[in-house]
Amino acid sequence: MKKLKKDKLDNNQTIKKDTDVVKLIRKANRLVEGKYRFDIWEMRVFTKMLMKIHRDDEDFKVYRIYLHEVIQDFELQEDGHSYKFLKQGAERLGRREIRVLMDTPDGKMELFTHIATGVKSFVEEKTAKYLDISFHPDMKPYLLQLQSQFLMYDVRNILKLQSSFSIRIYELLKQYETIGKRTLKVQELKEMLDVVDKYPLYGNFKQRVIVKAQEDLEKFTDIKFTFDEVKSGRAVTGLVFWIIPNREKQDSGNLLYLPEVASTIVEDTDQEISQLLTLTQRWEGVSKTVVEQWRNVYGFETVLAQIKKTNKQISEGKKIHNPMGFVVWSLQNPEITGNVAEPVSKIETPVKEEPKYTSKQINFYWNGEFANWFVIYLQNLAINCEKVLYHKKVDELRATYSEKLFNNLFMFNDGSVNEESLNSSVGIKLLETEQKSKENIFQEWFWNKFQVRILQQRSGDWKAQ
Repeated sequence: MKKLKKDKLDNNQTIKKDTDVVKLIRKANRLVEGKYRFDIWEMRVFTKMLMKIHRDDEDFKVYRIYLHEVIQDFELQEDGHSYKFLKQGAERLGRREIRVLMDTPDGKMELFTHIATGVKSFVEEKTAKYLDISFHPDMKPYLLQLQSQFLMYDVRNILKLQSSFSIRIYELLKQYETIGKRTLKVQELKEMLDVVDKYPLYGNFKQRVIVKAQEDLEKFTDIKFTFDEVKSGRAVTGLVFWIIPNREKQDSGNLLYLPEVASTIVEDTDQEISQLLTLTQRWEGVSKTVVEQWRNVYGFETVLAQIKKTNKQISEGKKIHNPMGFVVWSLQNPEITGNVAEPVSKIETPVKEEPKYTSKQINFYWNGEFANWFVIYLQNLAINCEKVLYHKKVDELRATYSEKLFNNLFMFNDGSVNEESLNSSVGIKLLETEQKSKENIFQEWFWNKFQVRILQQRSGDWKAQ
C-alpha cells in the first residue's frame, strides 16, 4: 500500500501515481450529510462535475462533460444510447433539490436549493460528444475553498459502484474512518438518502440499501463495514456501523490511501485530540469523546505514551484483541504496567490501611461480588472484541453444542438472541484464546478494589499479602 505525502497534492487535486492520474473529490461534511437522492446517471454527472473543480477555484465555472470520459471512467459500454442517458441524467440533476444544514450568526438554518443549473446539450444525440453544466451558486460554501470539516477521497473508490445509495453510504462512513464507528438512527439515515417514502419498511431498506452497500464497498472500495441493529422493543431504530480498512483493496495498489489528508470530523483546533485519534484510528470503539476523557483524566503525555506503547506491541506481534480496553486497563493500573504517571484529575480518596482478610472473607468476594463483576467483564470483553473474532467464537460455540442445546442456551422462545448469555460465553472463549486464567483476573480485581495482593494456596484458600 502506497501512502501519499502532502507535497504531492497539487492545486488541481490531481496526483500522479505511477502511470495513472488520480482525482480526489472534496466536499463539505454538511453536503455529505445533506438530504437528497440521485439516480445512478445523476450521480455520474455530479461526480464528473466534482472532478473538474480545482482546489483554488473561487467561483464555479461551466463544466464540460465529455461522453467518452464518462464511458471510460465508469467502465460503461457504448450502446448508442449513452448520450441520451447522460443528457437525461444532467437534466434531472438540474431539477434536483437538496436540503443542507448551514451555520449562521443566529443559529443553524436549513438551505433548500437546486444543485445544478444551466444544462446545455445537443439536439442530435447520435453525433453528440459533450454537454455543459454548472453548479448552483448556493452550493459554493460546500464545494469551494474548503479549509476544514470536509471529506476527500480517491474518486476511483466509487466509479464502479452501480448504486447511488452505496456511494452515499461510502461517503457517510468514510467521514468516520479514523474513528472506526458511526451510529445513525434509521429515520435519520432514511432522511439523508431521501427514501422515507421509498422504503417505509425496515426489512426492505436493510436489504436494498444497507446490505447492498455492504457488498459493494467490500468488493470495490478502500473500506468495508459490519453493522449492528439497535432496537426499541422489536423495532430496529438505529444502526451501529463498524468501519474496517479494506486491506485487500488498499494493498492492491489500485486505490490510493490518504491517511495524511483523509477527512476527519475533528477540527484542527485541538491538535492533541487529533494526534490521539490518528494513532488509534484502527481501534474499534475509540471516539473523540473517549480520547478526550483519557487526556482530561491522565494527561496528554501519559495517554500518548501508552497508545504508542500499545501500537508498538501490536506491530511486534503481540495479540491484543481489544487495544482500547488494554489502554484503559494500563492507565488504571500504573503499578502493574509500569505506567508511573498518576492521573492529573484523579479523585482524591482516603488512604486505607492495609486490611487483613481471612480466607472466608476472601472467598466471599470470589463467589459473590467478584462473580457478579466477572460476568459483566466477560460480556464487555465480547462486545468490545473485533467483530470477525466475535463471530468466530460464536461459530465455535455452535460447533460445541447441538443446535437444540445452543438454541436453549442462547436464544429466547421468540427467536431473538439472548445477548447477555451469548456474550458471557463468547467472553469465556476469548479468555481461553488469551490464556488468561480467572484466578489471575481475580487477583488483579482484588488489587484494584482493596490495594491488597492475594495468593492462592495449594489448599485452594486465599490469603492477603
